[in-house]
Amino acid sequence: MPLVTKMENSLKKSFVAGTERVAAWAYLLDSINVFPVADGDTGRNLSISLTPLRSVSQPKEKVVHQLLLSARGNSGNIASRFFSAFYTAETVFDLAMCAKEGSARAWQAVSDPLPGTMLSVFDVLTDALGRNGISSDRKTVDAILDRLEKIRP
Repeated sequence: MPLVTKMENSLKKSFVAGTERVAAWAYLLDSINVFPVADGDTGRNLSISLTPLRSVSQPKEKVVHQLLLSARGNSGNIASRFFSAFYTAETVFDLAMCAKEGSARAWQAVSDPLPGTMLSVFDVLTDALGRNGISSDRKTVDAILDRLEKIRP
C-alpha cells in the first residue's frame, strides 16, 4: 500500500478514534463544564455534534454537511465549525492548512468568543501543526501538551 494511502487511512481512523474517545468521556466533560454556563451538557453536546466524523466511508462533503447540522450547544457549534474544515484534509500534509481554516471558523461560531476555551485548544493545535508539521514523536507531543496545559480562561 502506498505511503499516502496508509496516511489517509490513519487520518480517517484518527477521526473515528477521537469521536469514540469524546463519547466515552462525555460524562467527565459534562462534570467539568463551567463556561459559559455550568449546564453540564458539554460532553453530550460534543458527542452528538461530532458523531458524523465516524462516517469515514461517506463522501467528505456529506460528512461535513451532517457535522454542521448535528451541532448542539456552544461546544458543538465550535467543534463542528473547526472540524468542518479540518476534516477536509486529503492527506496529513494538508492538516496545518485545514486546521488554520477550522480555527478561523470556530472563532466565528459564537457571538462572544473567549480565549481559554476550546478555541484556544484549536489555536495551539493549528500553531503546532504549522511549526512542526506532522509528527507524533514524543518530543513534539509533549511540547503540544505543555502548551495546552498553559491555557487559562
